[in-house]
Amino acid sequence: MIRTLTRILAGAVCMMLAGCGAQGEAYQPMAIPASRSVIYIYRPYKFLSLEATPMVTCRHESIELEPGGYYAFVEDSGPVTCAAATDTKTELKFDARAGEQYFIKEDVDPVGLGSHVRFSLMNAAAAGEEIKECNRQGIKQ
Repeated sequence: MIRTLTRILAGAVCMMLAGCGAQGEAYQPMAIPASRSVIYIYRPYKFLSLEATPMVTCRHESIELEPGGYYAFVEDSGPVTCAAATDTKTELKFDARAGEQYFIKEDVDPVGLGSHVRFSLMNAAAAGEEIKECNRQGIKQ
């Protein structure tokens, strides 16, 4: 009986570890155009993280990030609003300036039967340490 439970537990742990984050190309910084800005949105992988993938929209770009994923896009200068479709109370607003890069961290926390999304505008040094562990998602053909 105990051996059976141990085997089941070991199998469950192996299955959890098999899905350790987003699949895709490793993080590579983009060249920053002088007349536009580069915006990175990323979701660091956390062991036992929530597998929900809420739709996130920043200006005209939308993506569902898996844990351990990132997405980069180039935008014109001006106001940027990022919001999750499943959590309309959560928004991040900032002004993008030409020739600069911005890092937006997405955290998805379990709340009851659903999830809560939080966005943080990170400085490049702090974000650089986290995003380098992420893989690119949402590659457009």
